[in-house]
Amino acid sequence: MSTIETREVLIKVARKLFSKEGIGNITMNDIAKAANKSRRTVYTYFQSKEELLEASIEMEVKKISAAVTKVAISNLPADKKIIKLIFVRLQMTRNIVRRNGCLHSDYILIVEHIRKSFDTKEIALFRHIITEGNQKGIFNSESPDLAARFLHFCLKGIEIPFINGMINRNNDDKFVYHFTEKVILSALGHKATENIQ
Repeated sequence: MSTIETREVLIKVARKLFSKEGIGNITMNDIAKAANKSRRTVYTYFQSKEELLEASIEMEVKKISAAVTKVAISNLPADKKIIKLIFVRLQMTRNIVRRNGCLHSDYILIVEHIRKSFDTKEIALFRHIITEGNQKGIFNSESPDLAARFLHFCLKGIEIPFINGMINRNNDDKFVYHFTEKVILSALGHKATENIQ
């Protein structure tokens, strides 16, 4: 097994243990045993379980980043692309938090530390899509940079309510998707907001 594979196995095993038992109830010995590795091997790659947790979250953030980048470079028109990017990001974040069970509060706190580069990239993706939409006459945004930053920080603000079902308490994701579409596209000066179904 290569160094990269061993590291990934340790991260995945630790994440499963943390999600079932919580980080406070797991030791480095537990991780070594569950991974069929020696304690020395675990410490070769990670100095602490907190470092393993950060590596686990970083792996999850990279998955989200890859997914939103795929949407951003797709051939969809800018209006469809920006809404799809928002929902891919929200739904993936919700799924990761739910999958990691006991990590819920730890995940939310540590992710802020790890996702600084993701945040910068996401703002750039939004700016690119809004600029593209302006150039093609889909949007009429006076400042794509300001709109991108505003959209990014609004999205961060609704993450936890979306994950906890507070936003869509009485509505399914499809309804929330269409509502979001109307609000966001209207704010970007979308030419045909009234025709969105």
